[in-house]
Amino acid sequence: MKSNSEISQRYAKALYELSLESKSLKNIEKDVLNLKSLITKNSNLNELIKSHVISRENKAKVIEKILKKLKSHSLIVKFMGTIALNGRMNFIEDIIDQFLNKLSIERGEIKAELTTALPISNEINNTLIKEVKKLTNSEKIELKTNVDKSLIGGLVLQVGSTMIDSSIKTKLNSLKMTMKGV
Repeated sequence: MKSNSEISQRYAKALYELSLESKSLKNIEKDVLNLKSLITKNSNLNELIKSHVISRENKAKVIEKILKKLKSHSLIVKFMGTIALNGRMNFIEDIIDQFLNKLSIERGEIKAELTTALPISNEINNTLIKEVKKLTNSEKIELKTNVDKSLIGGLVLQVGSTMIDSSIKTKLNSLKMTMKGV
């Protein structure tokens, strides 16, 4: 049996390839981002997607109507209808995320995530982006920032699978573990 991630990756890859083939990648990306935003903001649509009571056919009709009203590309309308008819609507958010991730990878974009105890200034943000560019030899860096007051101070920077953790919280936890061993 295939895992949810494998299923989502297969659909995302299919959407990416169909978008390339039809030379409509930019339009599909825009439509996918609009749909993601709509799913995030609209609790009724979210309930429809997750409902086990509503039939696949009805889900397909509703999602197609919504996408047509948004003036989405015909490819995305058909694709989402197929997802609904195949009973995969509960994977839609993951499929969208996998598709957007595939786009980022193909464009050579690198995603970095920064978590700090307090919000950072634009100057520090720009400096970090420059440093990540140097480390990764990439000009396309997307830096997502988060605030987590439990860090106390310092920062946690994750670029791909590499993590740099210089938070006070981690240092205190490390010291605590060392003290238990004494």
